[in-house]
Amino acid sequence: MDSLKQKTNNLVLYRRRMGFSQKQVARLLGQRDTSMVSHYEHSRAFPPLVVALGLEIIYRVPVAFLFPDLYDELKRRIRHDEECLAGPSQRPLF
Repeated sequence: MDSLKQKTNNLVLYRRRMGFSQKQVARLLGQRDTSMVSHYEHSRAFPPLVVALGLEIIYRVPVAFLFPDLYDELKRRIRHDEECLAGPSQRPLF
């Protein structure tokens, strides 16, 4: 997961589309200030699950849309690992 730290996200895009400031988003998430919202937007930190789901609700888009690079990389890795784990008689699910 360390290589995923550099992945970009769409948090600023969706925040601006909704017309929110970082302060408003922080307040909606129950945070005291904007520091963590800034960290998430600049890919310095990943939000915990509860915060990611809160962002999904606030921005009205799936978490996968907010973090498309992370989603794509995780999906690629998991599908690859699934193929490695599947025995010769087991078919892929998707």
